[in-house]
Amino acid sequence: MREDARQGLRAELRYMWSALREPQLWAVLGVFAVLLLLVAQAPLDYRVDVGREEGYGGDLPLLRGFHDAEPANNGTINLRWTTAESTIRLPGMGPRALQLTLRFLPVNDEMAQRGPAQIVLVADAVPLAALRLRPQTGGIYYLSVPPAPAGSSDHTIVLSSPTYVPSGDERALGAPLDDLRITSAGGPRVPPWRHNLAWLAAMLVAWLGIRRAGFAAQAVRPMLLTAAALAGLAALLDPPRFAFGGDVALIAAGLGWLLAVLACAAPAALVLAGAGLAAPALALRLLGQGGRAFLIGALLSAGVLALLLAGWLRPVLGRLYRRIAPPLPAVARRWLLLIALLVLGTHYGGKIYPDAMWGDIGFHANRYFDVLNGNVLLLSRNRGVDFPYPPALYLLLAPFSLSGLDRRVLLQLGGALLDAASPLLVYTIAACLGTRPYPQRGLIAAGIYGLSAATLMTTWWNFSTHIFTQFAHLLLITALVLVWAHGLRRPGALALLCMLQLFVYLGHFGFWINMSLLAGMALLALLIGALRRRVAWRTAWQLLGAFAAAEAFAVLFFYSGYVGLFVAQAQAAASGGLTGLAGRQAVDRAILWSTLWDAGLRQHFGFFPIPLALAGLALIWRRAWRLARPAVPLLMAGTFVIALFFAVLPFVSGSTLSTRWLMFAAWAFAVGAAAAVPLLWRSGRAGRWLVLAIGGYVVWVSATIWLEALAWRIRPPEPF
Repeated sequence: MREDARQGLRAELRYMWSALREPQLWAVLGVFAVLLLLVAQAPLDYRVDVGREEGYGGDLPLLRGFHDAEPANNGTINLRWTTAESTIRLPGMGPRALQLTLRFLPVNDEMAQRGPAQIVLVADAVPLAALRLRPQTGGIYYLSVPPAPAGSSDHTIVLSSPTYVPSGDERALGAPLDDLRITSAGGPRVPPWRHNLAWLAAMLVAWLGIRRAGFAAQAVRPMLLTAAALAGLAALLDPPRFAFGGDVALIAAGLGWLLAVLACAAPAALVLAGAGLAAPALALRLLGQGGRAFLIGALLSAGVLALLLAGWLRPVLGRLYRRIAPPLPAVARRWLLLIALLVLGTHYGGKIYPDAMWGDIGFHANRYFDVLNGNVLLLSRNRGVDFPYPPALYLLLAPFSLSGLDRRVLLQLGGALLDAASPLLVYTIAACLGTRPYPQRGLIAAGIYGLSAATLMTTWWNFSTHIFTQFAHLLLITALVLVWAHGLRRPGALALLCMLQLFVYLGHFGFWINMSLLAGMALLALLIGALRRRVAWRTAWQLLGAFAAAEAFAVLFFYSGYVGLFVAQAQAAASGGLTGLAGRQAVDRAILWSTLWDAGLRQHFGFFPIPLALAGLALIWRRAWRLARPAVPLLMAGTFVIALFFAVLPFVSGSTLSTRWLMFAAWAFAVGAAAAVPLLWRSGRAGRWLVLAIGGYVVWVSATIWLEALAWRIRPPEPF
């Protein structure tokens, strides 16, 4: 066993060394380096709308040490007040001279008399200018910034001045800045190599990850050349934000490479590597209390945990999957891994980009702390209504805190990993539609689910419990489909179904409602099938028992603690409807329809997969019942009925309360659309062009939502 582990580790190192020596890799890196060199020669005209926290041209993460943004001039402009020391960060501008244009606004009489008379600018630790402020009229100032110091490609401009606390305010204010413009002439110059090297290193690590996933070098080359072209465009259009992304891209690529290794390397080699890193990880954590050494030790501890868990669990889960799931061809395996790498990189990389949309991470970090301190019966408020807040995610995540990682990292990275694993489950469900293996259908479903904007919305809003419960729900649907196909001969299958239901019921209140309705509808259909002798009575009773046991456990041990809340809410709803319960006026139906169409159907899935999914359900319904495989269409139909009910409910009640019904149906939309797409593709050239156009539009919507939230903090719609 030990010798096998050593051989596996040596084989992994040889594979990596071989991938590093491939000429296609160095051709890609060379093209990327030349592209970045050419981009650096372009003239620069860059404007920062100071005071705009969300939206194109926003000022974050370029500004530090300023007061919060506020409107001025009746809301027509925005501004930020400087503090005693405020900073403008301009990374990636290269070692070149810049021309700055600063616009300060006029102030009231009190600030004019007692506020600062001048503001001192220091550029890259060198005094630049002392600007005499014009408090009555404001002023526009033009400054020349010398090239950055040798070895640096970043400019840091510090604005210092005395401050004053005006009457009726608690802030110490300097001067109101509302606009910043940076220009520079084009010409031959050295590029910002520190940031460019980070991007080149990220490209190299991405090459290793995709190669380890199983793609040939000839296939990886066009993928990364496309990525290089997009990165070059970003460097041309927004040099500072591109520079901020270099380290983030390297971290995301490194995590993707690690995921590929965990999925593909010999399990014994993973265990050996984890055991070898355990001692230094523990030593660093013990020696570096709270310092850099402790952080490195925490990261190593997390790596050790990942290596040991993958080495131990992968053989077990692999054998189980091969026994009960459809075959997973090599081509499907590598494409699923590529989707997982993309999901992990975009979901986690986006969250760690400086000043990207933050979402509810602080809320969940505090809830996690509450649960670990014994406060399990949590409440939360959404749109004016209190509701139970199940703690399953926080309890399951608690053991991983022993690694030393911050709870925010655990929540965000854990959510990204669950999202990365979800396409495999969707693939499995779609692959169960027919009697013969058809990996293309499963890959289409996995791609629609993994790359649609819906899962990005939960990531950007940082709905951690929703992300966990959606994965648990997807795992439950997959288990139901597979158990149905192989029967319930073993008690372990029923125990597994019961446990997965508990994860859903104790993970998210809205999913408890949705899944309870779906389970009830499915059991009713099973009983009808048993009466018609299409389903064995034993199967129907076993599934009913598993459902009843999970429901009873969830109600008795958790939801019973909220009986008083439920009774009071039922009384309020009986007297005033859902709007009375929320204490809000009914929403206009035109607004409801506009929101459902644009924020819901269009932005969640790119709209077109939804009608395709309905057509796909019609295609597979008869075939599945004829083949005695009704699990997938039955669950899909029930899911669509629930989604339709909650979609119509706001138009009847006037309330916008939601059980996240659209996200609950995400798997069904992906699987149904995947059933219809092959038929459309085989309909001739027009059909193929239509499929490509639909796919392009779905990717465009997802990319737009991802980039806007990352670079400009533009909030996507809350997931339905």
